[in-house]
Order: sequence, then C-alpha cells, then structure tokens
Amino acid sequence: MGNLSALFGLEVVLTLCTGGAVAAFAIVGIEMFSKGWEGYEEKYVKGAERSLDDMYLTIPIQHLVYLSICSALVLAVLAGLVFGSVALGVIGAVIGLAVPEILVRYLRRRRLTRFGYQLVDALANISNSLKAGFSLPQAFQLLQQEMPTPLSLEFRLVNQELRLGVPMEEALDHLVRRIGSDDTDLVVTAIAISREVGGNLTEVFDNIAETIRERHKMEGKIRALTAQGKAQALIICSLPIAMLLMLNYTNPELVQPMFHRPLGWLILSVIFILELFGVLLIRKIVRIDV
Repeated sequence: MGNLSALFGLEVVLTLCTGGAVAAFAIVGIEMFSKGWEGYEEKYVKGAERSLDDMYLTIPIQHLVYLSICSALVLAVLAGLVFGSVALGVIGAVIGLAVPEILVRYLRRRRLTRFGYQLVDALANISNSLKAGFSLPQAFQLLQQEMPTPLSLEFRLVNQELRLGVPMEEALDHLVRRIGSDDTDLVVTAIAISREVGGNLTEVFDNIAETIRERHKMEGKIRALTAQGKAQALIICSLPIAMLLMLNYTNPELVQPMFHRPLGWLILSVIFILELFGVLLIRKIVRIDV
C-alpha cells in the first residue's frame, strides 16, 4: 500500500514538473514571439510609412501589416493544398509576407518615374513663366494648377509651405527629400545658387531640361537594348517552375516524393536559392545607371 501511494505521489510530482516545464516553455515562446513580432512590425512600419507618405496615401500602417499576414496565410494554404507539402506552404507564407511591401515599393518607384518625366516639362514652364515676368513662387503656383499629378501635388505642398512662411530653400530641400532623385537635387541646387549669387535662371532651367531630356533618351536606349536579356532571364527562371507544375499535374507520383521527403526539401531549397541568385545576377548585369 505504501509503495502504491509513493508511486502515485511520484507520478503527481512528475506530472506537475512536466506541466510546469511546458507552461514555462509556452510563456518563454510567447514572449520571444511577441518581441520578434514587435521588431518585425517596427521595421516594416518604418519603411512602409515613408513610402505611403510619399504617395499621399492615408492607409493605416497597421492595415498594411495585417494585409501582409493575410497574403502569407492565403499563399501558404494554396501552396499546401496544391502540392500537399508543408515546406512549400512555408515558402508560400514567406513570399506572401513580402508581397504588400513589394507592391508599395513598385507603386512608389512608378510614381517617382512619372515625376522625373514631368520635371522636363515643368522646367520649360518655369522658364517661360520667368520670361513672361512672373516670379519663381508664381511659376510654382502655375505648375500646381497646370501640371498633372504627381508633380502638381508635390508643388502644391511646396506652395503651402511658402504661404506658411517657410523659406524657399527649406521648402525645396523638403521636396528633394521626398523625391530623392538626382534631377530634382540638380534643379534645387541651381535655384539656390542663382538666388544666392545671381544669374539667368531661364537659361539655367533650359540647360537642365536639355540635360535631363538627353538622360531620359539614353535610359530609353538602355532599356531597349537590355529588354531581350530581361525577357530571356524571365523565361529561363520560369521554366523550372513551369516544368514542376506540369509534372505535378501529369505525373504526380513522380513529383510528390520531392514534397514529402527531407532530400526533396533540400533539392527544392537549392533550386530556390539558385533561382534567386540567377535573378539577382542578371538584374545586376542589365541594370546600368546613367
């Protein structure tokens, strides 16, 4: 009887110790996850907030974080259902987390590209306005009224700062920080130098507009010459994925072991790394700064 009670007491002690260890592990895991999530959220928010502000979008940053989580879950479920593999589901989740941020960066880059092309016409309009007797703030006001977005939005903000008493040099510096392009920096520097030491601003603007126009022509030629290489890179990088999908549809027994065995996961990881390395290498080769 005493042995039974002792054995029962030992089982209770072991159960309590095991439960305490599991609880402690769960608490530590939750704390580590919460700290990691806070770090990820803070890093993600800092980069996305600037991009959204530059595009004048009033989307709450937290919604963008939640959108990345939703896209990760959707891609993970789709990859898991299509291929029946947990590893591919994890890869889909990682890709889904990055999709909203990639989309925001693409939209911001497209907006800044449009601003760069509109800047040439804006310089011509400023030059004509100065020749007609307008002051520089009045020329900026005409840009706000006559030019399309996004240039009109940027100069609207410049005009608002000028009306609030912000010095022109400071308002234009804010414009350069928002846009972050060399052409805008060149224009603002020319304006600052001309206001400080004097000079013919109309001639300066005409010369800058011609320089930017020639740069855009050169960039267009480079894009045309590298278009074939980019198309070849896209086709070559898409072939392994297309073949994998085709084999999984036509002969699943041949492909499914790759999704359920450690060796297959290793092969898929190597393929993914080589694909990523090839994309980055080709992008480095065809990307030429003018």
